[in-house]
Amino acid sequence: MDQAGRPEAGALRQTGGADAPALPQRPRILVVEDTDDIRYLLVALLQDSYEVMAAAAGEAGLQMARSAKRPDLILLDVMMPDMDGYEVLAELGRDPRTADIPVIFLTALGSVDEERRGLDLGATDYVAKPISPPILLARLKLHLERSANARRLKDLSEQLSRYLAPQVYQSLFDGSRQAEIRTQRKKLTVFFSDIKNFTESTAQWQPEEVTLLLNSYFAEMSQIAAEYGATLDKFIGDAIVIFFGDPHTLGVRQDAVQCVRMAMAMQKRMGELQVHWREMGINKAFEIRIGINSGFCDVGNFGSKLRMEYTIIGREVNLAARLEQAAEPGEILISSETFALVQGEIRADARDPVLAKGFAHPIPVYVVHPGHAASAGDPEVIFCDAPGLHLDIHPARLTVTQKAQVAAELRKALARLEATGVADQAAGRSDAAEGAWPAFISGLDLALGLHRAMGMKPLYLSMLGRFLEGRRDTPERIREALDAGDLKAAELLVHSLRGVAGQIGATQVPDHAQALELAIHAGRPRAVLDGLLGSLEACLGELMAALEAGLPGAAS
Repeated sequence: MDQAGRPEAGALRQTGGADAPALPQRPRILVVEDTDDIRYLLVALLQDSYEVMAAAAGEAGLQMARSAKRPDLILLDVMMPDMDGYEVLAELGRDPRTADIPVIFLTALGSVDEERRGLDLGATDYVAKPISPPILLARLKLHLERSANARRLKDLSEQLSRYLAPQVYQSLFDGSRQAEIRTQRKKLTVFFSDIKNFTESTAQWQPEEVTLLLNSYFAEMSQIAAEYGATLDKFIGDAIVIFFGDPHTLGVRQDAVQCVRMAMAMQKRMGELQVHWREMGINKAFEIRIGINSGFCDVGNFGSKLRMEYTIIGREVNLAARLEQAAEPGEILISSETFALVQGEIRADARDPVLAKGFAHPIPVYVVHPGHAASAGDPEVIFCDAPGLHLDIHPARLTVTQKAQVAAELRKALARLEATGVADQAAGRSDAAEGAWPAFISGLDLALGLHRAMGMKPLYLSMLGRFLEGRRDTPERIREALDAGDLKAAELLVHSLRGVAGQIGATQVPDHAQALELAIHAGRPRAVLDGLLGSLEACLGELMAALEAGLPGAAS
């Protein structure tokens, strides 16, 4: 600090903040594939070059595609139980959040009608099973480049979006809102905050120093607002105006809960910023005060044809501003209307009514308790603390949408952990087995299978081991499905076996599986199906025996 109490020149520039260069992100690929072995293979092949998310069913894949971690491209299996690839693709196309994500179908189906159906629904391309990794990687690169070019054009328009709330820009971009003077009356939750005595505290600073501090503060608060789905209205000096409920809403009650949770997160982050600023030599105790109110407001575009602004007006907006002015530094004041919406979710205590300018009667208010971390023994908290793992989930604090996003993230983490763990095990035994690599296994084209595993022997050994352990009972499961009259389940089981067998380079099993799959699909008599299933079972048994005899470590 200099003698006038100002920060040293350049001190704020050390923070980096929003202007720090971002590290390049790897493209994010979502794999939706119900067959464990194929999904495992795809994750193992792609994870070194891409950030990979994996889902075992169509509904889970849709949730991941709609999550905060939006994929850049989706690899989508066609034949899946419950919701097949065509249904998933149709749902993706109906949702503005996912409609422009390139989708490549993974399929063993080869008819022109099937391909045309997928392309009509919006599929970008097809990759046939068994998957050839070089072809798959080439298609991924091609379509990711095309998608990147489309994004560059979109980025030009998004330069202007920084002058609008993200939700407003998106609604203009997707056509759900027009740039015209129009308002509507809606029940919103309105947020006002400012930094107590900021102007007086920085009166002796240079304008550049004030600007840098404010921008670093605004960057942190804006990020929190975005995470909670808020509509950021405007910055007024050191004040921030935010509202919930338009253009998107989670419902009046949940909008209010999200707003108060956002305010609590901002107060917590302000405490962290104070520590950071003190370390930089800025000893001013900057604190924010917050006021929140819920009620009916006029929201929309105000102004003229030459210049308009998307904002809110009304008595309830004024009340939120008055509550902010009445709050103590570090405090969150909410109105009785907001309290009625959030009670049960947020802890708050009644305070003496506030006399506010422009309001004839005292205003009942409540002070929000700061958040408290639940203990590890709290039965409502999902907690785990172990070497390399820290898990702390508070379900009661999450919305339904947030719970789905957390579940999707956990499934993705589990899939990646399992893939890396199995690969590590395979790598651990491959050193000892390298010299004993089998020259021949009956019913298996080792060279083809290894090629489809990108020449990685540990990965290929792992695939063979998974096949040996997981496919023994497939014929019996097919037979049970046929006995139960569930032809769809039987067809899916055969289809899955066919795909995995082809992927590992099996020479006979895929043909037998295809014959049975086509017969089931065509509704052939049970006697015909039993004969084809018997042939498949015998062929698969021979392959299993050959794998047990020839696969390193299998006998043990």
